[in-house]
Amino acid sequence: MELTIESFRPGDEERRHALGRQAFGATNAFDPDAPPIDPERAVCAYAGDVLMGTVITLDFAMTWGGRPVGCGGVSGVVVAPEIRGRGAARRMLAESFDRMAERGEVISALYPTTASLYRSMGYEVVGWFEQRRVPLGAVAGVSAEALTWRQVEPGDDAILALHDDMAARHDGWFRADPGWWAFRTRRARQEPAVNRFAYVGSRGGADAAAVQFRYSSSETALYDLDVEAVAGLDGDAVGAALAFLAGHGTTAATFQTALPAAMLAPHVPQLQQAKVSSDWPWMLRLVDVPGAIQARGWPRSVSGRVDLDVVDPVRPANSGAHVLEIDGGDAELVRGGSGRTTVTVQDLAMLYSGCSVHALRDAGRLVEAGADDLDLLAAAFVSRPTIPLFF
Repeated sequence: MELTIESFRPGDEERRHALGRQAFGATNAFDPDAPPIDPERAVCAYAGDVLMGTVITLDFAMTWGGRPVGCGGVSGVVVAPEIRGRGAARRMLAESFDRMAERGEVISALYPTTASLYRSMGYEVVGWFEQRRVPLGAVAGVSAEALTWRQVEPGDDAILALHDDMAARHDGWFRADPGWWAFRTRRARQEPAVNRFAYVGSRGGADAAAVQFRYSSSETALYDLDVEAVAGLDGDAVGAALAFLAGHGTTAATFQTALPAAMLAPHVPQLQQAKVSSDWPWMLRLVDVPGAIQARGWPRSVSGRVDLDVVDPVRPANSGAHVLEIDGGDAELVRGGSGRTTVTVQDLAMLYSGCSVHALRDAGRLVEAGADDLDLLAAAFVSRPTIPLFF
């Protein structure tokens, strides 16, 4: 069976849906009126006229060092059972990388179902999507009445705008792809059995915070809350949003949220009462290594240079001797230099996301780097990224 790798052919939506149901065990029915995907963002494997696999790339901008970096969010990686083990996923991913690079998506992120496949394609695990369950009585600080609240439809544009504004201030957060957000919203609205609500809070006549949540079962109360989105223009707005959720305390016991612990801590003084309820690793890849270095923000107090030998078997254009030059909040990766320190593209993903250089050294990486090189890399690659949305 010969496979061709090409763009998605409009008209194959139902087949794509069926493959996804089989791959991920979903039970949702096919929706013929769902927002269409951009054929150029869906790289597919075909056996003749039959769709056999897909890789979809979402249009994200991920924040790194206070700057938006073009990011291809990989989702919907499915391969029909009858062609698994023939390299279809790797071929589709390789083609997706080429398209990402052409569009200026210099990095890529995903949630893996199998880390080994994606690691072989240059990704590395750099963080965790964590959800915590917080007792409603543990929320303290800003009152919900600090804002004026109105009910909106789930997925309202105001929620997206507030999320994207917040995303610009936190490493790892991404500006949501409007197409993905529209699909997510439509799917939410098609779940009539789910008790879901959304509210936006205003301050001084302007939107300042938003929450979207659904009711879930509880062992100790009438229900608990699963929070699908929390956003605020500042700490007080986030605190008011959490206080709004805590107002359900007469009938609910807890809420579950993906807000990182550092953002919960100011509003949940006894943070030890918040327990991690679920987690999932996420992976990063530098698709265009020089472009990824140039796009992000860097500490203004750091300057210097390091000679690197970049190794990227999947995208050889990234490979070779380079000099990393950092100065005044900007950086470049230019060809040349001695190539003294060997770094794989996976090493670079870990550095990019703030992994300890000493942990990398202890793992047998960066072994050629001198003490000054390690100090510079440690000072330059400073980050604690989190992701609050699952895609």
